[in-house]
Amino acid sequence: MSAKFELLVTGGPLKGSRFPVDAKGVRLGRSSSCEIAVQDPLLSRNHCLFEVRDGALWVTDLVSANGTVVNDEQLDAAPYRLSSGDQVQAGDTRLRVLADDEPTEAAPAVTKIDLGLGKPELRQETAGEKKASPARYVLWGVAAASICASVALFLAPPAPVSEETAAVNARAAGPDDLISFSFEKVDANAESIYRYALSYDGKSLTVQIDDAKDGGTERDRHVAKSMEVASAAKKRLSDILGTAGLHRLAREYVGVPLVPNTLQSVSLHVVRSSRVLDVSVENKEPPEELRAAVEQLETFAKNEFGIWAMQYSVDKLIEMSAEARRAGDAKWDERDVQYGNIAAALKKYTEAKVFLDTVEPKPADYASLEARRREVEAELERRFTEQRFRADRAIKMEDWEGARRELRVLCEMIPDQKDKRHRNAASQLRDIEVRK
Repeated sequence: MSAKFELLVTGGPLKGSRFPVDAKGVRLGRSSSCEIAVQDPLLSRNHCLFEVRDGALWVTDLVSANGTVVNDEQLDAAPYRLSSGDQVQAGDTRLRVLADDEPTEAAPAVTKIDLGLGKPELRQETAGEKKASPARYVLWGVAAASICASVALFLAPPAPVSEETAAVNARAAGPDDLISFSFEKVDANAESIYRYALSYDGKSLTVQIDDAKDGGTERDRHVAKSMEVASAAKKRLSDILGTAGLHRLAREYVGVPLVPNTLQSVSLHVVRSSRVLDVSVENKEPPEELRAAVEQLETFAKNEFGIWAMQYSVDKLIEMSAEARRAGDAKWDERDVQYGNIAAALKKYTEAKVFLDTVEPKPADYASLEARRREVEAELERRFTEQRFRADRAIKMEDWEGARRELRVLCEMIPDQKDKRHRNAASQLRDIEVRK
């Protein structure tokens, strides 16, 4: 018996919709190319991926901005195995996993051949007898020929499997089908070049980064790291590079640069025991299938090598840090508007700092950024301590309505469901909700 999986939307704009998940996978996000496309500002363009592997349903967060939650636990970058009844939350969309068993081989369909014997126009009757019409004999002949043909097909040797079918079967065989791959991303202009390359030779994974200005500067980066890949990691790579949509791409996509004398390119070369994939994109938006694979490869390398910002240039990291700091400032300025704004500000200031971890020397405002981050962290802890006292006092006084109110504030104040403070408050709130 094999399992058949379906996603039932229980909350959000598409509530009530059902989406089956097959071997091709199902993506959820804002992009119109996603199988579950939802115009929700809390979602990333490609937010998370559902896929069936080895008879089980898995979900992977595609480095989304706001994360993916399963049964009130926020996912990290690793794939998570789902079970029937699990609840998945992404933005305002909530889904429940449905699974039922089905036979691995469907029972053969019974073909009914209508000989027309019961139709009045094919029957001629005289008083006391029935005569077979010529049409009846023709139909009998057709039926006999059909039966003979069916027997011949049953006894004949099976037809050879097509090359495409063989490739699909080989890809499904497992990670040993993946022999090697190389991926390269280049962003260059007349003054600088950024090159990110990731390669796998069947045993080791290697990442190379070249980030340099014309003539060289103190911020130039040249990184080269290699590591041996474990079997579980190899399987993950095989899954990322084995999607059917990726293997249907054209070999080349070429556009015109928006800015003269610039180059933005992405190339991927994959060698499997069953087939070879070659695709390159130059000065053009990559197809969604390639974009999704690239995002997953970069996330995979980030997790394996432990260098979060390796796939971005120094200029891009500084730009991303400044953008995160502006978002943090906006939330900090509105810290008294919503309970969760201080935590949101802290998250953005922390992101801004992380973006600069590999940048040397640090920008001039780095010290003020770190000082602001510490200030926000201290203020959040101060307000949490005061709110925790109010919640505990209500519980001791058995003021259950007041306790519910104070605990809800605590959960809003610390919205990160992986945070121990949030988990503790949420657990107490669930316990109190059942009280009258």
